[in-house]
Amino acid sequence: MKFYYFPYLFLSLFSSLLTSQNDTITVKTGNLLYGEIKKLRAGVLTMETPFSDSDFAIDFKQVKTISIQRKCFIVLNGGTRLTGYVKSNSPNTFTFTSEDGFQKTYDLNELAILDQLYDRFWRRFSGNIDFSYNLTRANNTQQYILGGGLSYRGPEWISWFKVNSLDSRQDNTENIKRTEINAEVQRMLSRSWYLLGNISYLSNTEQQLNARYGIRAGAGRFLALNNKLQWGLYSGVNLNLESFSDATPDRESTELFIGTRLDLFDVRNFDFNTNLNVFRSISEGGRWRVDYALNAKWDLPYDFYLKTALQFNYDNQAAATGSDFDYIFSTGIGWSFN
Repeated sequence: MKFYYFPYLFLSLFSSLLTSQNDTITVKTGNLLYGEIKKLRAGVLTMETPFSDSDFAIDFKQVKTISIQRKCFIVLNGGTRLTGYVKSNSPNTFTFTSEDGFQKTYDLNELAILDQLYDRFWRRFSGNIDFSYNLTRANNTQQYILGGGLSYRGPEWISWFKVNSLDSRQDNTENIKRTEINAEVQRMLSRSWYLLGNISYLSNTEQQLNARYGIRAGAGRFLALNNKLQWGLYSGVNLNLESFSDATPDRESTELFIGTRLDLFDVRNFDFNTNLNVFRSISEGGRWRVDYALNAKWDLPYDFYLKTALQFNYDNQAAATGSDFDYIFSTGIGWSFN
């Protein structure tokens, strides 16, 4: 063999080695891409390639075949959850193989969510942090809002933690403060059902609420789950513990709650979710409360984003000197990581 063939042979073998050790996709233009497929969300497949400094965001409608080396957690349209291996044996389909060897072929458009299951536990986490700050000359007003969160997704367990804090200061008036913390764990059951446990904390000066702790347990069901949206209902029991900054006595009550959450996916570089919780006391006559939240996020380069958020709380039996309701509307910039 001529020596000048060696570079070409080496490049060919090296290319084959890379392809065999990486995930691959074929798009409808016929191009083959290889690298590491990270996730599928909102109809967008995220892929890290060895020849690019940043991840590729690929419209999943343009994908013709897919092959992933690691074990995956997937969710199909309708809510079916599976853990195993994904590989296309024919265009516009994929074959799912479970760990015990069971195989079934699906259309690619049935795939709603995909995550690779990394051996390292920390790789299953993702998070974000965002911040906004306002400064005005009038009354020497300063206001900042700090928020963030951390989430974990596995084949059977989903959990998340969120915090949002407001501090507003100005001359000749009392400071305004508000802090809200939520943590939830969900245990996935068959198909679209799940169990949930939730711990929450709320403090705000508008309602003279020194602290409100909630301990919830219940169950939920996804009514719609596909590449365009996720919508579900949940219900259960809540233990409500409260203390106030005025003369209102501390309270401890038991409540029934029902809630709904909607996530919209079908808009590029845009995330939208909203959830509503209604609490009806079974230990305090005639008392009911409402918690509502809305979040919109526009993705920017390098994992930064712009965020707009609204939180609203209503209580028909608030503290003696407090308001029945409180709300906060905020905008700011943030950064996400995983």
